[in-house]
Amino acid sequence: MADSASAARRSTRASQQPLSLAEEQAAATLSLLEQRDISAALQLSLHDSWDSDEEKSGAGSDAAADSSSSDEDEEKEVAAPAEEDAEWSSELHDIAVPLPRLRHEHRRLPPDCTPFQLLQCFLPHSLMEEFTQHTNAAAPHDWRPTTAEELYAFLGVHLFMGIDRLPRTELYWSQTFGHPLVTSLFSRDRFKQLLRFFRVVAPDEAAADRNPLPHVRSLAAKLNASFAAHAAPSQHLTLDEAMVAYKGRSPIKQYIPSKPHKWGYKIWCLASDGYLLHFEVYAGKEDAPSDAGATVDTVLRMTAAYQQQQHILYTDNWFTSPALLRALEQRGIRLCGAVRSNRKGMPAIPAEDIRALNRGEWLQRQKGDATVAVWQDQRTMWLLYNHCSPGETASLDRWNDAGRKVSVGCPRAIRDYFYGARSVDVLSQLHYAYLPGRKAMRSWPRLAWWLLDMCVINAFQLWSKGQQHLGQLRFREELMHELLKQLPSEYVPRKRGAGLHAAHALVKEHYPAHSEERGDCAVCSHQPDTRARSRIVCAECGVHLCLGNCFSQYHAKM
Repeated sequence: MADSASAARRSTRASQQPLSLAEEQAAATLSLLEQRDISAALQLSLHDSWDSDEEKSGAGSDAAADSSSSDEDEEKEVAAPAEEDAEWSSELHDIAVPLPRLRHEHRRLPPDCTPFQLLQCFLPHSLMEEFTQHTNAAAPHDWRPTTAEELYAFLGVHLFMGIDRLPRTELYWSQTFGHPLVTSLFSRDRFKQLLRFFRVVAPDEAAADRNPLPHVRSLAAKLNASFAAHAAPSQHLTLDEAMVAYKGRSPIKQYIPSKPHKWGYKIWCLASDGYLLHFEVYAGKEDAPSDAGATVDTVLRMTAAYQQQQHILYTDNWFTSPALLRALEQRGIRLCGAVRSNRKGMPAIPAEDIRALNRGEWLQRQKGDATVAVWQDQRTMWLLYNHCSPGETASLDRWNDAGRKVSVGCPRAIRDYFYGARSVDVLSQLHYAYLPGRKAMRSWPRLAWWLLDMCVINAFQLWSKGQQHLGQLRFREELMHELLKQLPSEYVPRKRGAGLHAAHALVKEHYPAHSEERGDCAVCSHQPDTRARSRIVCAECGVHLCLGNCFSQYHAKM
């Protein structure tokens, strides 16, 4: 009995694939994907675009699906509960994954666009004019009105401060740390005025001081529209949360201990290949979620513009569940995400079977198109997916106990997740590498500067397409210089001459004058056993001094 039980247990567990075949399997998988892409392109080559096909009656597969008979709808309604009632099985089978729909990009940008031109896709001159109006409305009447060009330069100085960061703003104008790039454009007082009165939306007197949302809501809506309009995503989408570091008082501030920046605003981000497509600031629990739950509602709302296009969505275990997989599959999106073993609808896998796994081994259970993989690395990883067949395998380079990289076998879905779920993390790394903005007591500036920096990062992603070995630092340097050139010459502060040393400029205010009374010299009379009395006094200071060295030494210390 023990031998038969162990044999049955081994039959349900896939062992590590031979390392010599890992590259061949990866090449075969890539060849299969290329053949599918070529066939999809051939099928769509007779059409100008899939958008125009949808307008033709009966031309697309979606139109055929919409015109299906009521009998077919009833069959689907009957089949759905049967699939939900099915049990998870260790007998695996291949699944038919729909081909991704090819589409044209929304706007094709010229290949020779400068960084400033790319930034203007998201921060056009008209939007900066709105910032100008809001800033002038928030400022007092006796200040010099700002302009859109000055705000562009103001943003450029913040890019410089993100690269060369000092702990206090005043230090950029100090004699020790002052930089001529900043001091030649803005005076210290003017820059601090802009920091104080800068606004990105109209001032709302009724808005709470500690709630940042009213101060950025309209800007967030405009950026969401422009982000989606200037780039088309690839087949791979990533949904994850990003943290905007903030430790002040705010009703929507969150604490996530697993993040590098644990305190701050949580933002749901949908990204593709390091480009931010859509975002939402988390403002707390939803008041009236649907029956599917608030988490499923969030995912469906974030991916609403990319449904029925056969994208692959990568999520972490906060979002992933069998209910979400079914909801996305009905809307034409495939799912691949880490999942918690105690989610409702997950298969019951004996704990002893999981403990028996060695590194590079895995267990899989399948129900319909959905597959759960339990893969053993240094820790056990659970993955739920339906974007590929469970029989497809791959390998990953992992560190062993000796500190060396080794190739470890895994299902293909595990490898896809490791490489596909990074987009939002890449955005956060790019943001915190050269953090813009300055510290403030108010709650909304930190969030506003995150939005403005996302414009810079998305412009960088558009700029780096088709180019190799170009880093973010070079892009920010070029963009900074272009932004600083927008400042008109009449706004540049006049450079004040250094002037003479105080010891050589005494004749302006401090000059010797004759006194009727004698007095002790303020310099040499303080020396031990020395007393000198003089009738010469400083006309400004009123102290008696010996004419000559004592007079200059006294004023040199001022």
